[in-house]
Amino acid sequence: MLLSGRKAFITGAGGRLGGAIAERFASEGCAVLLSDVNVRNAEAAAERLRAQGLQAEAVPLDVTDEDAVRRTFAAIPELDILVNNAGVTRGRSVQESTLQEWNDTIQVNLTSMFLCSKYALPLLQRSPAPAIVNMSSINAIRSNPGLAAYSAAKSGILAFTEQLAIEGAAHRIRANCISPGRTMTEEEQAKRSGDPVFEIDRDCYPLGRLGFPSDVANAALFLASDLSAFVNGVNLVVDGGMTLLATSGLVRPDLRQRWKTGRYMLESEE
Repeated sequence: MLLSGRKAFITGAGGRLGGAIAERFASEGCAVLLSDVNVRNAEAAAERLRAQGLQAEAVPLDVTDEDAVRRTFAAIPELDILVNNAGVTRGRSVQESTLQEWNDTIQVNLTSMFLCSKYALPLLQRSPAPAIVNMSSINAIRSNPGLAAYSAAKSGILAFTEQLAIEGAAHRIRANCISPGRTMTEEEQAKRSGDPVFEIDRDCYPLGRLGFPSDVANAALFLASDLSAFVNGVNLVVDGGMTLLATSGLVRPDLRQRWKTGRYMLESEE
């Protein structure tokens, strides 16, 4: 097993991507700590893993609360892998964004990674195979209208990951980043088939589908395991080639139309 005997702490583990990463790690012999601000979601995800005979424990945590983050990591005796996955998407243009919305988005998506990394580093320095995996987005490298704070935060994650990679190397701590495209489960994509808006979205992906949570989880497994023992400071784009189409100018028609009409309003969570 690729992660046998290792222990991982995963933020935002009550959500779709965090839960998929936790399950993939646990299936490879890793003991996973699933943290989330939503305690019920974290508990439910951990219970599903334990029902499969896997090692999982839920940890309630608001990743924007420094005292809570410090106490949480102080209570952990050992740690090999940190997955900074917690995040939130709030769609607003620069002009429409309030300062509070901007600060909240930066805090959850970027500042939380600083806090968790800061207090996890002493534990990781004692690990024989330490790794940090940060979750960014293709919006870090290809902007979409109406995602001002989100895109800024996700871009910041790329630079922060490189900083971690350089500073952590002295302790053999590898830090890497994943930038996923849009993800839905296979069942969700099948249900949306025939929906014109979904079809436009899907057609932007050269491989003919959106990403699955398992695609991102497999990328995280690669970066957390010895398979990537000499990989440090990279941004692994998991989008089926979508950003290549964006580079060639074939950007989503629905987003192009929303930009023309000034309709930026979006509200969702990762």
